[in-house]
Amino acid sequence: MATGTGFHSVRLIEEGFEVCSVDGSAEMLAKAFENGKRRGHILRTIQADWRWLNRDVHASYDAVICLGNSFNHLFSERDRRKALAEFYAVLKHDGCLILDQRNYDAILDDGFSSKHRFYYCGNQVSAEPEHVDEGLARFRYEFPDGSVYHLNMCPIRRDYTRNLMQEVGFQKVHTFADFEDESREADSGSDTPDFYIHVAEKQYEGDQSIEDAGDHTINGKGEA
Repeated sequence: MATGTGFHSVRLIEEGFEVCSVDGSAEMLAKAFENGKRRGHILRTIQADWRWLNRDVHASYDAVICLGNSFNHLFSERDRRKALAEFYAVLKHDGCLILDQRNYDAILDDGFSSKHRFYYCGNQVSAEPEHVDEGLARFRYEFPDGSVYHLNMCPIRRDYTRNLMQEVGFQKVHTFADFEDESREADSGSDTPDFYIHVAEKQYEGDQSIEDAGDHTINGKGEA
């Protein structure tokens, strides 16, 4: 989901996964296809709106991956519920959703700060909020060539996202803090994380084989 420039699709392909790249923008899918071709890969692309994903995607998958803080582009709770339900429906019965978000709890409660351990745009790009309230986080992006862009996102909180995942049907949700298990982060006294990564599993009660495998989905690394 939210393929964008295709970075994650290419990385997954190079790790041996069979990947379908989905984005709502034809222009971004064209860019992703071009970037994949440069590295010797032909991306399978589908243009689709998350809210009606299964109208355009006619297969079942082991995993749905939605990274880059992309889910926060949805401002309506109805749209968020609809998108998560579509993600759930496209998964196989033992599949999982991997979805990340900024730590908006910290931004809303304590103001913006960053450890700058992880970057989506490279370490030469500045990304900081110009305005934040409970309904809007407006980020300003400054690039090395002097260009400036703005991006509006909905600052949804960690537990809200987790609860929404469970309400649409996901039976188990495991959250990582900056790609580390949250319990280990708390034990080590680490600083407030910049990002949360939710791994939501589509499993059925009593399916012990899935339960046993659950904690190994991304192995605590940022290379999903």
